[in-house]
Amino acid sequence: MTDKYKYKSISLRCQTMDKIKTLSETLEPGNILSNAKTVEKLISDSFEKEKPRETKNDINTKSYYKG
Repeated sequence: MTDKYKYKSISLRCQTMDKIKTLSETLEPGNILSNAKTVEKLISDSFEKEKPRETKNDINTKSYYKG
C-alpha cells in the first residue's frame, strides 16, 4: 500500500499536463517517463544547475537587515 505521507499531489492546467506529456517522451530518448518522473527529473535537473550551493558558513556570514 502507498504511504500517504511520502507523496503529495498538485493541480495543473490541462495545457501544462500536455507539455509534461511531450517532455516525458523527449527527456530521455528511448524511454517514456511517467508524468511524476518527468516533473521529478526537471526539478532535480534545475537544482543541479544552481551549484555551487550555499553552505552553513555562507548563511551565517550574511548580513541581515535589522530594523
